[in-house]
Amino acid sequence: MQQTLSRICPKCGAQNSGTTHFCLQCGAQLSTADDYIIVPHSSDLSFPLTGLDLTDEEIAQTKRFVITYAQDLPEGYQSAGLVFAESDVAPRAGLKMAWEDLMKHLFTLLLAKHYAGCARITIQPQPTNPSQLCLYGEALVATPQS
Repeated sequence: MQQTLSRICPKCGAQNSGTTHFCLQCGAQLSTADDYIIVPHSSDLSFPLTGLDLTDEEIAQTKRFVITYAQDLPEGYQSAGLVFAESDVAPRAGLKMAWEDLMKHLFTLLLAKHYAGCARITIQPQPTNPSQLCLYGEALVATPQS
C-alpha cells in the first residue's frame, strides 16, 4: 500500500518530509507530534486543523466529536437543531483540499456552539464549483442524565 510519513505544519498546514525539523514554507518548528501518515487520494478526521488556534482541551474535544450520516441519532445524544458548513477553497483546488477545509469549518462551528458532533449529515458538491463542498445535518448534544 502506498503511503508516506509527513510532518504537517500546525501553523500553515504545509506538508513536509517526515524528518524535517522546521517547516519549509513558514519556518515553524516541527516535531514527531506533527507526524501524519498520508495515503494518496484520501484523508480522515485526524488530519490537522491548521489555521485554527486550538487549545489542548479543544483538540481533545475534536477527537470526541460524533459525526455520522446515519438516520438514527446516536444513543446518548439528542438533536440541537440544524447545522450547515461549507468549504471555501479556490476553484480547481480539488476535493481533498475542499474536504479538509469543510472539516475545519465544521469543527469550528461545533467547538464554538459546544456541540458534541452532528448526525444525519449530507455532503454534496456545488454544481458550479466541484471544489466547493456543503454539509447539512443536525447538531448533537449529550442527552441529560436523569
